[in-house]
Amino acid sequence: MLLAVIDLMRMRSSGSDSGGSAMTLAELEAQRAVFARNPALFDYLLAAHAFFVAKTPADVLRIIPDAARQGAFTTLQFSRQTLRGMALEAVGDRNARGFWLEMLPGTKAAFQRPAIELALSLHDERGKALARVFEPASPVTSPAIRELLLANVAGAALLRQQAKDASAPAHEREVALFTLLYKDLTRGAYREFVADLELVPGDAQAETYLYDFPTSERPPLGLFTQTRTLGDYGCPALKETATRLASDPGNPGARLCLADFLRANGFDGFVLDSARPNDELGSTPSLFAGGPYSRLEVYKAIIADPKAPAPDKAYALHRAIACYAPSGSNSCGGVDVPVAQRRAWFQRLKKEYPASRWAQALRYFW
Repeated sequence: MLLAVIDLMRMRSSGSDSGGSAMTLAELEAQRAVFARNPALFDYLLAAHAFFVAKTPADVLRIIPDAARQGAFTTLQFSRQTLRGMALEAVGDRNARGFWLEMLPGTKAAFQRPAIELALSLHDERGKALARVFEPASPVTSPAIRELLLANVAGAALLRQQAKDASAPAHEREVALFTLLYKDLTRGAYREFVADLELVPGDAQAETYLYDFPTSERPPLGLFTQTRTLGDYGCPALKETATRLASDPGNPGARLCLADFLRANGFDGFVLDSARPNDELGSTPSLFAGGPYSRLEVYKAIIADPKAPAPDKAYALHRAIACYAPSGSNSCGGVDVPVAQRRAWFQRLKKEYPASRWAQALRYFW
């Protein structure tokens, strides 16, 4: 068993971590006699080498026969069949999903069922069948899996469905609603945001704990209904700002109010605007229309808008420059601008709007 573990470690990568090289098939074959009393384990090592090192998943299907239907799996049996399932996915076998479903009844030992639920979820996500994960009879029950997919991949209709589903767990409903409201607001679905705001429960929390979303104890849905933290631009309640944007999406003042709300409540760099690493659950493109929000791009647009009122333009200049405070690194998202551009914005603010409180308050550019 210890030798098998060492072999698997060597198969993990090119050996850069250990200073060695990946295990060759010849080296593995030379160990066959050592595993004479455990041929199932040796076949698993051969299959692992085919899958992870040789990149020949079809060989896995030849080495490990189908034994998905079992009353219970030992660790080795489970590992063998899981590797076969991964090979079925890799070769595009049309029965890959059926294979995972056949394994489910036998997943009695710890961590086995979540692993198969993960495999099913990856299959449905990549197969553009995400809604299947959330069907009433879905075998995927893991909160971590379901909520991660809602936050990163689900479109508006599925999020709204889960937010309203009384049979879904309360935390899942709130994750779905928080994601829906945030993406409504930042992807331009302002009319929908106003309607979806009615789903926020009366006891919703407003504390800003965004760093661990969606795994936080309770998503702070009250952020979207509170009227205390709206920024520094004298903005009305968020619902009123969204209503203005619904009738006039390009309104400079309303766009600034939305940006200020997001700034004041710590949404810069929020996880819902970040892509997950490739090949991980939740890494396919979001099905929610529109792209990530950037305050900097909003400010640029208002600065360049010849029809924008002077107070709005002055505030946009102030905030665009402040995106780089104090380190010189952009905290507002969007496409970076060089120091020369920030200097030009600073000079323009001081020259064209000298009486503005925003020009008077700003002493530096970064």
